[in-house]
Amino acid sequence: MKMQTAWNHMNMEVTLEEFLEAWKEHEIKEARKGFQSHLAAYIIVNTFLIFVNLWVSSGTIWFIWPLAGWAIGLAFHGFFSRPSQVIDDIEKKQSYILRIASKRKTTT
Repeated sequence: MKMQTAWNHMNMEVTLEEFLEAWKEHEIKEARKGFQSHLAAYIIVNTFLIFVNLWVSSGTIWFIWPLAGWAIGLAFHGFFSRPSQVIDDIEKKQSYILRIASKRKTTT
């Protein structure tokens, strides 16, 4: 049995299953890229703060507070960027969209 075509653009036919798998791959890559950007910013900015702290007021170590606070946010970002978490989010969106579509179908 042939799957119904979900997308036909520029003579490229894609089944709904192929489309959903590609969507999951894309979202996982985007989540990973977002986390890597966040990690790079964390390293660069906190390295700068450490140098500023040690240069300006070496008697008081304050850089640990922004470093620790940001680390908590980074840890959450890392947790929610895991492939299993991203796929769970996509599946929740799919379920929600299916509920909306089936409600529209029954009201029409």
